[in-house]
Order: sequence, then structure tokens, then C-alpha cells
Amino acid sequence: MTDRVPVFLAGVPDLNDVVNTVVNLHREHADLRGRIIAAEDDYLRRIAQAHHAGLLDWKGLISAYEQLRAWSKDNGLGTFRDRWEARIEYDRGTLSRYAGAMPNASDGTTWTGNTGFDEMDGTSCPQRGMNVAFVLFRGGQTPVFIGFTHQFRNRLKTLDKEGLIWESWLAQLCDARQEAVEVRRDLVKRYGEPNIAARPATSR
Repeated sequence: MTDRVPVFLAGVPDLNDVVNTVVNLHREHADLRGRIIAAEDDYLRRIAQAHHAGLLDWKGLISAYEQLRAWSKDNGLGTFRDRWEARIEYDRGTLSRYAGAMPNASDGTTWTGNTGFDEMDGTSCPQRGMNVAFVLFRGGQTPVFIGFTHQFRNRLKTLDKEGLIWESWLAQLCDARQEAVEVRRDLVKRYGEPNIAARPATSR
């Protein structure tokens, strides 16, 4: 950016001082813009670290996203989405979907439902990609299936098509597939082996 008065404006009285003022303000603005972006990037870095450490859940991420969007609206930078997704990797729609699927039990890691497969629409349950170990019950607390999966709804859809009937279910969130395998063993110890007689032959 030049601080020289254009030759065709040289005849305007006292314009040089005004041009210098404008140029200096633009330089200060550019410096401030850089400092704002750097501070917001530090904010994003800390949010991402907290989420990866398990200190910030999906609802917390939504709150952080809305804060960054408000700042961007106030300062006119309009660059927050790309920077957000570079750090957090989830867009706003995905955050809402995961937040809506958070565990509904008080321990914060377990989903429960008093439904068979046909009544699951609209209920809070694990989303695709979430590793869980789960139990399907019939007749109170009698397990008819105990398994693990990272595609909970699809797995239950398959079991339903195979003819398995259940009245309630429980799913426990796991960090990875191996933990889900181990949690499944714990669930078998807690509830006992599934009632094979209550299951169709195709799902045994």
C-alpha cells in the first residue's frame, strides 16, 4: 500500500497528511487482524486438545463453535469455518448430529432404550462410527443378544431382519474396537449368556 498522493490528486490541498493517516490505519488494521486470527487459532488448538482428551463433549464443541462464529461476525473476518474444520474436523451439522446422540444415562457413557427396532426412530442411540458394546433384552433383563459394533443402528437392523425380537436395549460407549470386545465380555459376566432359545437360528 503506497503512502504517496497519486499524481492526479496532487492539487488537492492538505491531502498528503490524510493519505498518511489512512495508510497507517490500514497497516494497524492488518496487524490487528493477524493478531486476532492468531489468538483464535490458539483458542481452536486448546478446544481440539480438550476434545481429544475427553474433557469436552459434543455439546461443548457446539458452544465453542458458536463462540467463534460470534467473534467472526463481530470482527468481519469471515474465515472461521475453514480454520475450525482444520482443527476440529467436524462441521456444524455433524456436531448437532453427534450431540443429539449423546448417551442418555447419567454415567455419560451409556444409552438405554425401551424399544424394539421398529420404535427406535427419534430415540437417542449411538451414531455410525461410535464403537459400542451392547445388550438386547427380552422379558425384563433377559439378554437375547450381546455384541459389539461401530454401526449400531445398521447392526440392529440386520438382527431385526433375521427375526430377532427384543423389548429393550443397552449400549456402552467404547474408545476403540478392542475396548468394545472387552466390554462385551464384561456385559456377558454381568447379565449372563444370551438366551439362545429366544433367538432365531440365523442370528445365533
